Amino acid sequence: MEGLGLGGSTEGEEYLFELASFLAVSARGCVDEPHLYGPLRLIDGLSRLVELSRRLPCISADPFLEKIRDQIEENKALIMYDKEKFIGFLDHLILEFAKEIKRRAKRPDSNPK
Repeated sequence: MEGLGLGGSTEGEEYLFELASFLAVSARGCVDEPHLYGPLRLIDGLSRLVELSRRLPCISADPFLEKIRDQIEENKALIMYDKEKFIGFLDHLILEFAKEIKRRAKRPDSNPK
């Protein structure tokens, strides 16, 4: 995610501020935009949230979430030309999360790695 026009990509706390700003603006945008823009904004927000581990050293990267982020970046444009495939992609994401939740629930520790 490029910065707020502050020159290149941002790091740490500034990125967190950008994410919060994005979510606030997205919430307002959902009021007037076509209804499928809401899900698009949510998965874009998810992708940006996962990006925090790359910008804040106190957050460890989660391999599952990194994989999800890559899938989001590859598929979020589907909304522009194939509504049904976009919805199918959202269903796929939910299924992936459900599988991962079950996998993590079976582990003796809570470390995602």
